[in-house]
Amino acid sequence: MASAPADSQWVVAWGASPQNALSSSEDPGGHEQSFRFMILPTIGATEERVHFSNYFGTTPITIGSARLAVALTAASTPAIDATHDAPLTFNGSTSVTLQPNQEIDSDPVKVTYTFGQWLAVSMYLKGTFPPLTEHDSQVSNNFETPDGAGDTTTDSAGTSFTENPPEWFLMTSVEAYGPYAGTVAFFGSSSVDGHNSDYGSGNSYPISNVFVPTQNNDRPTDWLARSLNTAGYSLGVLNAGLLGNPAGEDAMTSGGSSIAGIDRFKHDVLEQPGIKSVIVYTGGVDLRIDCVSASAVEASLTNIVAQASAAGVRVILATIPPAEYCTTDALVPTAADPYNGDINPGPENPGSTQRRAVNAWIRTTGSQLPGVVAIADFDQAMAYPAHPDFLMPTFYTTDNFHPNGMGYGVQNSAIPLPSLLPQ
Repeated sequence: MASAPADSQWVVAWGASPQNALSSSEDPGGHEQSFRFMILPTIGATEERVHFSNYFGTTPITIGSARLAVALTAASTPAIDATHDAPLTFNGSTSVTLQPNQEIDSDPVKVTYTFGQWLAVSMYLKGTFPPLTEHDSQVSNNFETPDGAGDTTTDSAGTSFTENPPEWFLMTSVEAYGPYAGTVAFFGSSSVDGHNSDYGSGNSYPISNVFVPTQNNDRPTDWLARSLNTAGYSLGVLNAGLLGNPAGEDAMTSGGSSIAGIDRFKHDVLEQPGIKSVIVYTGGVDLRIDCVSASAVEASLTNIVAQASAAGVRVILATIPPAEYCTTDALVPTAADPYNGDINPGPENPGSTQRRAVNAWIRTTGSQLPGVVAIADFDQAMAYPAHPDFLMPTFYTTDNFHPNGMGYGVQNSAIPLPSLLPQ
């Protein structure tokens, strides 16, 4: 068990990196509208603040009112507990206007909840607003009113919230104050964000597993939070994963909507409160979609580790599990040959060849970089011994490179918890 923290500090209880503010059917902009976002914190708390971000915005956005409450159910309905519901203020005001690229913390409130309870952040946007800085929610329901419904943030029953956007808008973290040991960040792409974590494990590859509606928070940070809580660690966990996010600029895909990992790491991880350590798990997008070389991924990882080391943040470097095959190559799985491109029997997809080289570098050179305190060998934990360029068959969902909920749990078991803090 970890030693008890000494002094109270702000840590991240829940977080989601800002992704973009691109116009879409889910993020069209609006007028006089309220939202209710459902989150599962990684630690219990008695004092909180909410962080709002107009990071990608190009016009001012006015939050007319906002609230933090304990949710009545596990994100399945918008109902909240009116006895554990507090209005948020900003320097004493119930309203705040965020300028383009501006971010702000609410004033602290005291809402008591325990580990495992869900929270709801309600927000009313005043006037007309464009597409908002958002994060595409992979794993939970959120709620909004119809356009023009006005301020319904005090609606505890939630009947006014009749629509279900798959995004968290403007809100990028809920932070807690108390005698915590700090925050650990999990940094990477969609496999950190928890894509396909709500799929079961009843089938085996190549038969797809199916969506499980109640399994909506088995993503890596939720598994890690449960492990830390069980082991007695008092650490908040920040999810800094972004869908389709490459590690390096040389791998920015055409039309990509997120900043390269090396460029967003400072803002999305190092500038967050209480950061003590980070699990760096990135590079798969570079290898799979953009088909870059192992040396390019290694350079990006070296850059990220150097940034963390300079800030005094401990790094656990994760290997990249299968199947990170290069999608522009012919050696990819097909219905007729589901293991096409595997090293056994070969020929191997070039993306998998490069992944093997990256993992060999992580286990040797990467593990010795200043600031790296341990390796999380996700590849060893997840690979199918009979076909090592593929995930274990029961981890298969629909794409063969995002694990299901059980797969994320097995991956979590490879994280050396004692390395997250100095001994």
